[in-house]
Amino acid sequence: MPEELNPCPGIGQDTRVQFPVLAQRFTCGLHPEYYEILRRHEAWVREKLLPGNPEAADQILRDNLSAMFVCMSYYNLDTERVLDICNLTDWLFIHDADVARLRTTPDSSDVARQSAVDGYIGKLRGMLEGGAAPDEPWAMDSINDLITRFSAKCSTAMFGRLVEAFNYYSLETIRDEASDLLSQKITDLDSYMEMRAAGGSSATLFYHVVTEYVLGVDLDREVLDDPLVQQYWQSIMDHWYLPNDLLSFRAECARGDHNNAVCLLRRFEGLSLQEAVDKVAALIDDRQDQAVRQYAEICASPLADHPGLLPVLETFQAISAANQRWSYMAPRYHGEGFVWNGVLSGEVRLTPDHTYFPAVPITGEPTR
Repeated sequence: MPEELNPCPGIGQDTRVQFPVLAQRFTCGLHPEYYEILRRHEAWVREKLLPGNPEAADQILRDNLSAMFVCMSYYNLDTERVLDICNLTDWLFIHDADVARLRTTPDSSDVARQSAVDGYIGKLRGMLEGGAAPDEPWAMDSINDLITRFSAKCSTAMFGRLVEAFNYYSLETIRDEASDLLSQKITDLDSYMEMRAAGGSSATLFYHVVTEYVLGVDLDREVLDDPLVQQYWQSIMDHWYLPNDLLSFRAECARGDHNNAVCLLRRFEGLSLQEAVDKVAALIDDRQDQAVRQYAEICASPLADHPGLLPVLETFQAISAANQRWSYMAPRYHGEGFVWNGVLSGEVRLTPDHTYFPAVPITGEPTR
């Protein structure tokens, strides 16, 4: 019988916590065609993803900043493929929100929640096999459009890998995550991190294949399975989702969704909020340090001569850097109308509805 988790202490109306300075070992940029990509992405969301639903489209564009994240991650790569990933990412955000909503429906039993998740995933599976789309706001035409564009830009083998990875994430891992959480199988940090990374529930495995698509490479399974590459990939995966956890826990906790490392540490290990934040921050720094060392080992090994490998591994670093910065920016984590002021650390005020970063420090004498 799984160990019963204690209730999460939650977020009060005036919760204060000290955000530590996080290491920033990697760099990202901003795509030179960002504003044109953004314009086209916004048009796609309104016309293809959520046609006839301008309020929902505007909300998603404001909350997710998907084009910003993707253009920071793939800042020097092919414009059309980057646009593809911008579009895909907003669909994935909707899908993730759909499942999280069903998994955490208030005043519903875990059995009913699991049944709702299973029903939604079953309808999605049927759609991908040629059936009708689920009764959701997003339009089937958006999926058809993405399939046409992706298949036209890559080999049959790469497209097959993309479809396999997409199905695995959208149908298998996200359902397994819901099942494990509802049955309380995830009761410690190790099992949580296994689910999020190796289990693929944070979409890291999917974006591994997506990154090869954007770069126009198709790496051999043999090189990807090399122990050095796998160790590096594990560190990078952890660094992809842990900054999200650190900066999204307020929003998730406030709506009753405790699938987050900060909440888990408070519930399972009995840590205070400050202790949990400090532990997750230390893990973020540790995984970056590990990835730096592991990348240096790969560069000094015969693996470095494998065509396409180093560009893929370097792009993973850019995604890590972009994700860490985007996590400070995203209104989906920090509340309606949130605009980040650029402050990275200090005392942060949390309410159920909003994150308040400390004021920008004043340095030097005022200009006279």
